[in-house]
Amino acid sequence: MINRKSKIYMWISLILVSLIIRIYLSQFEGYSSDIWYFKIWSRAAYYNEFQDFYSSVWSDYPPFYIYILWFVGFIYNFFSSSFDINTTVFTILIKSPANLIDIITSFLIFMIVKKYAEFRTALLIMLSYLFNPAVIYNSAIWGQVDSINTIFILLTLFFMVSGKLELAGISMAVAILTKPLSLLILPLFIILTIKTLRVKILPLKTWISKLAKISMISSGVFVTLALPFYLRSLKITDVLVKIIRPYTAGYNEYSYTSLNAFNLWAFSGFWKPDDVPFLFLSYRLWSYILFGILFIYVLHVTVKTTDTRIIYFASAVMFFGFFMLFTRVHERYVFPMFAPLAVMMYMDRRLVFIYWIMTFTFLFNLYYVLHFSHIGQSIPYGDLYVFITSAINLGVLMYAIYCLSTFQKIKNTSLLPR
Repeated sequence: MINRKSKIYMWISLILVSLIIRIYLSQFEGYSSDIWYFKIWSRAAYYNEFQDFYSSVWSDYPPFYIYILWFVGFIYNFFSSSFDINTTVFTILIKSPANLIDIITSFLIFMIVKKYAEFRTALLIMLSYLFNPAVIYNSAIWGQVDSINTIFILLTLFFMVSGKLELAGISMAVAILTKPLSLLILPLFIILTIKTLRVKILPLKTWISKLAKISMISSGVFVTLALPFYLRSLKITDVLVKIIRPYTAGYNEYSYTSLNAFNLWAFSGFWKPDDVPFLFLSYRLWSYILFGILFIYVLHVTVKTTDTRIIYFASAVMFFGFFMLFTRVHERYVFPMFAPLAVMMYMDRRLVFIYWIMTFTFLFNLYYVLHFSHIGQSIPYGDLYVFITSAINLGVLMYAIYCLSTFQKIKNTSLLPR
């Protein structure tokens, strides 16, 4: 039995080790385009008022991450009065929010799993995320910020399972304000919220009123956080158009099959226009059909399952399926899958294999793209490594769907014996 004092030392040690690894790796050159934009946005947010941010620089990111970049700029101003964006210190600082959030997410995973499993199981699962090489690579080396919307997605799921629907709505609003990809689970959130209210056998008027309250709170948080960036606009219609723009700009700008994602469309090559006909329909329409079928199936399985914890697994499959089946997908879009999938590993040991296989295919995807980026080349069509990795990913997706369909039968299976 580990006593309280030993646990405190253990937590501090784990945090320090993970932090040291991440700080060391953060000094290396990542994906230069992403890092450069984050630095520019941080400087613009710090020197301009929020309402002038989007008019001072180009940005396709929603407002919440800009708040974080403002704070990073505020901290960096103490290191560089001239705000030189080319220093190693600034690179480390730019990557620090994602690194810190990864660490916090791992402890959130521990707290969730600890509610249902023994300490040792929760600790192992936490460590599997805290020191996950793909998660570390994405945040500390590549320099992306997928961890920030991921933690709010995980919080949304946690609050839903806990029955705290208002908090779930707030977290959902912040996740959407961080990255548009978070919109993927919004229908799942709405449908399961309605299901939760109806399961309580509340009168129709009562649960509709409750749903309206959750919607108003979520919308209020969304508007309150977004509005400071759009105060220059006097018309409500102008404000709405500008708020929606970050959610459509990126999607419309990258109208290609696969943006270096090792998915279904990687077999036909990267960066190919997705309006090209294939078997009487365009690649884009095929992606809508394939993902739409998966989306409906996941909702069906989730709604008919009585155990609300399935929402973690369903969300993981949703992000995984979107990454594999949709066009206009970047190599990093599978990232939000790992946290909810880690939570579910204590219930079904089959998910351990999915988690680690996808960890290493995702890591290879990131490494391979970054390697070609650094040598100034595109990944050639017909690359054997791309074909093999994409085929593995496709096989794992089909297995994940099978595991989801049989979740009810194995839901009492634990990762480790007590």
